[in-house]
Amino acid sequence: MDKETLINHYFEKSLSADEQSRFDSLMKSDVDFAQEVAFQKNLKKAIVLNERGNLKKKLHSFEIPKAKSKSYKIWYAAASLILISGLGFYFSQNSNTAIYNEFYQSYPNVVAPTVRGEQKEDIKSEAFYEYDSGNYQKSVVLFSKIYDAEKDDYALFYKALSLMELKKTNEAISTFKQFDLNKNNAFTPFVKWYLALAYLKTNEKENAKLLLESLVENANPQQEMAQKLLTELE
Repeated sequence: MDKETLINHYFEKSLSADEQSRFDSLMKSDVDFAQEVAFQKNLKKAIVLNERGNLKKKLHSFEIPKAKSKSYKIWYAAASLILISGLGFYFSQNSNTAIYNEFYQSYPNVVAPTVRGEQKEDIKSEAFYEYDSGNYQKSVVLFSKIYDAEKDDYALFYKALSLMELKKTNEAISTFKQFDLNKNNAFTPFVKWYLALAYLKTNEKENAKLLLESLVENANPQQEMAQKLLTELE
């Protein structure tokens, strides 16, 4: 389990005994890890305090009757409900991000694996070399060129994956949506899986669930993972 997922589990209070032990160890031995935990903890406090402060200012910006009339009490209760709803939306977003981080894994190069010491001059090999090296800005450009010239599904798929690695989730969604999901070729279940994750990252939960439900319906390489993620989202 990576450190980011470990931190998410800590704030969700879902650490297992082994995870708690690793968490405690990292807090003592890893300065960067401890600082990240402290930063996220302070961030959550700041968001809550800021929202409370904004509500307080909003309340005081209105003339408050000396006698607490029935209408005033109703208005105050409504304003408080807005605050609670706003905080609920924030923590819902945070929960979706935590689930995304738990399930997202980089997809390997299964089309043209880079062989150490072997260099090829064709654009396909170059694109996958950059992808394997983590140079996603370059791989986006190269896979775009390949797709524009040849319309190969693999190029569109790995372009979208590169965009996800760059945290350009909306661009990744637009790219994934260029696929014809009715083709049902080798890439289709993985396109649906990563598009569902991308929707989750952008808090489009219902769109994500529709794709996951379609994966669960029939046997495919992502069926089991789709069921697990659906269970998390219910």
